[in-house]
Amino acid sequence: MFKCAFCEKDITPSLGMIIPGDFSARYSDGVLKSLMVRAMVISDGKHTVALAVVDSCGLYADVAESVRRRVSKSTGISAEAVMIMATHSHSAGPTLNWGEEIYVNPKYIDLLTEKTSDAITEAFKNMREVSLFTNASVLEGVSFIRVFRMNGGGLKTNPGVGNPDIVEPACEIDRELSVVYMLENGKPTGAIINFALHPAIVCGTKSHGDYISVVAEEMKKKFGDGFITLFINGACGNINHINPFDERTVQPGIHNVIGKKIADCAISLLGNAEEKNGDISYTSSRIKLRRRRASADELISAAKHLDSFGDQLENSGPGTLGYKETFFALQAMLSRVDRTVFTETELQAIKIGKIHIYGVPAQIFCEFGKKIKKNSSFSMVSAFANDYIGYIPTPECMKPGVYEARLAATSRHTAEAGDIICKEMAKLHKQL
Repeated sequence: MFKCAFCEKDITPSLGMIIPGDFSARYSDGVLKSLMVRAMVISDGKHTVALAVVDSCGLYADVAESVRRRVSKSTGISAEAVMIMATHSHSAGPTLNWGEEIYVNPKYIDLLTEKTSDAITEAFKNMREVSLFTNASVLEGVSFIRVFRMNGGGLKTNPGVGNPDIVEPACEIDRELSVVYMLENGKPTGAIINFALHPAIVCGTKSHGDYISVVAEEMKKKFGDGFITLFINGACGNINHINPFDERTVQPGIHNVIGKKIADCAISLLGNAEEKNGDISYTSSRIKLRRRRASADELISAAKHLDSFGDQLENSGPGTLGYKETFFALQAMLSRVDRTVFTETELQAIKIGKIHIYGVPAQIFCEFGKKIKKNSSFSMVSAFANDYIGYIPTPECMKPGVYEARLAATSRHTAEAGDIICKEMAKLHKQL
């Protein structure tokens, strides 16, 4: 028998704060859905672990470390037993640095850190005996590969709905939806849902947790206002909601349809879910991933682009026509003057009975997520855990036309990074 509790806190940023997730800054001018941090603490009587999921585009390691320090001080939970995850919503608060206009807001980070720590601490204080039930299924029709093979042999990210040059998706998608329910005296009190899908549907100037907010609301409609859902976003680096062969997938409000379908699937799985017992364990490790630098040819191309503006270069700024090429040219130049050779980051693994949760700090492609999940019979992968180091594409996708592989602050590691992550995660699994 486990003891467990959930807690959620509002972390909606103030109006006027930057919303990351695009090449230029968007400034919040309203709230469509409140942003939340949702936390869960669970204990087997010997070991205790805490999970927190934040409606955020991403969180850097210093945020996770700050939360862990506060939680350890207030609860005694080991820092290594705390996993902080982002949903990757593109309509959330200023937690990332990106390009020339988008910066972390220290005031917001303070709020987020405080609320996340408090949510975990309150959950810790309210733990009660629960039973764990798990199930998994395949959810069709809401998630699609976004990198395609094209006529002529190349690859392209998001080639456009109805593009006649599309040949086929570049890989097989992961459509597994996994759910863990916690029941207190036979009544569901909270759940963890794991599914891989880019939440880049709602991208305006108003705060919104995207389809993940809808999932949480639908679960409350079914189980009551006190029911809390932790949505762990999986290996979604090359997965989004757009089917280029179906224009209905890009219609306004599609995030509501997706959120309801995910919730309906999770709800349907409760009926024949299996109870899982066992002990709790956790482990983590530090890895180093080598960074890429722009090649001589890439530097020449970048220089030509920047030189083409002459004295008007300063006018090619965020929000202007064609700025994306200027952005990547500047990123190529910056990669050569940055003397950092490696990114050092953390991998984490937590076992709760027969449930394995693997925390990765990057937008890994779904091929890597499927490989990690093979370590155990019931696995969940978080692609935004404890840090944010950008995309990790497969070696086959490190080609022109693949946005996720284009050298920038959000894609700066060499082709072997994904395999390094998978091998290290297999080692962590054995330690569990």
